[in-house]
Amino acid sequence: MLRNIDANDVISDNGKLHRITAIEFGKLLGIKHKQNQYRELKIATKFLLSAVIKIPIDTFTYEEYSIFDTARYAVGDGYTSLAFSRNFLPFIQNLKGDYTRLKLAETLQFKKFASVRIYEKLMQYRQADNTGWWRVDIDELKDLLCIQKDHTYWQNLYFNSKLIYPAIDEISDKLGWDIQVNPIKFGRTIKQFEITFKDVNSNILSSQDNLLVGNKSNQLNQANRAADARAKVSRLAHLKKMVLNRD
Repeated sequence: MLRNIDANDVISDNGKLHRITAIEFGKLLGIKHKQNQYRELKIATKFLLSAVIKIPIDTFTYEEYSIFDTARYAVGDGYTSLAFSRNFLPFIQNLKGDYTRLKLAETLQFKKFASVRIYEKLMQYRQADNTGWWRVDIDELKDLLCIQKDHTYWQNLYFNSKLIYPAIDEISDKLGWDIQVNPIKFGRTIKQFEITFKDVNSNILSSQDNLLVGNKSNQLNQANRAADARAKVSRLAHLKKMVLNRD
């Protein structure tokens, strides 16, 4: 069902309804009878409308968010539509307003919040040949996943075993990606991760299309890495200012 949503569909905060047709749904599940296709689609839509995701706040507190807040049933037209919950959108979007293009059909397959956030970042660094790499400080990754310092998962042992590697496994399993995670240590402590990935299922583009997409991807990757670097400098400056104020 989810793989048959338009691959170019963009997650936005304007209440946009994302259409799922009964015919596409039926083809995916091998349902030939038209009435059965629409009936099963309605059942699946109700399931998605009730889907929630858990966000940890601290060791003893968490919040649950509905992923969707609206479903529209086009009786007789053979499709249903879903709109994302606006309270949930900030967790899967670039908060600066330059929204990352996510393949809706892929995003909705993930059950883990960490999978969504990591997938979002990998998509930012995806190249025209459907490969990419992302190097990130482990503390920055914890911030990205909304892990507070007083949470058990802030400890590297639990963070790696309960969040990072399960999320990577889910992305690999759901999308069929080849993902390699290389922990980078300073002494005996893991300080960074370098994640390399390849979408082995993507169609091969023509040489001209590949060149056009490649130029755009390189520009976006450079911009994303520059933005990450600026954010890191800003955080360091803020921490330095806090230390000086204490003195």
